[in-house]
Amino acid sequence: MTKPTSMTELQAVNVLLTTIGESPVNTLTGNQVTDVTIANQVITEVSREVQAQGWHFNTEDKVVLSRDVANNIIIPSDVARIDTPNFNTTIRGGKLFNLTDRTYVFSSSVEASIVYFQDFAVLPEVVKNYISTRASRIFSDRMLNSETIHKMVSRDEQKALTDLKAFESDTADFNMMDSYAVARVMKRGNTRRMLS
Repeated sequence: MTKPTSMTELQAVNVLLTTIGESPVNTLTGNQVTDVTIANQVITEVSREVQAQGWHFNTEDKVVLSRDVANNIIIPSDVARIDTPNFNTTIRGGKLFNLTDRTYVFSSSVEASIVYFQDFAVLPEVVKNYISTRASRIFSDRMLNSETIHKMVSRDEQKALTDLKAFESDTADFNMMDSYAVARVMKRGNTRRMLS
């Protein structure tokens, strides 16, 4: 029996292809048939969507962002989201923009919590599994629009998401007050008090 190894992008593409009854391929390089190209695009699309939510594995806290010679802070292209606790900012045109002062100019470096996009190869296995399963459902919906396949893959997708959330809870070491579910309940309670 062959020892399992971490899923590659090629294997993820083949998961999508077999979902619609296509034969797996041996490479992603060179000229590819349309189905392979679309499958690869869907995986990239879903990977970007999933990672942009921000998880323990791709979030770094207390990152110091330095200014350039124009006192602008250039944001790398692999940044999905950024939160600056001491400033009200957003990303505009690849630079950090101060929403309060309406300027790109900063008088000091800025500390931020950053969500980074990661290459598929370095993602945790449970994340790869969720991305490939979700991508399979989207891919099969676009290519075949089969209700039977949609239901079957949707069940797998829900299981993969449950596994991902359990992995997130285990690795991020949340306490009760850090829990996303608890935060949502508390926010809902505050909203109700404000409305009453």
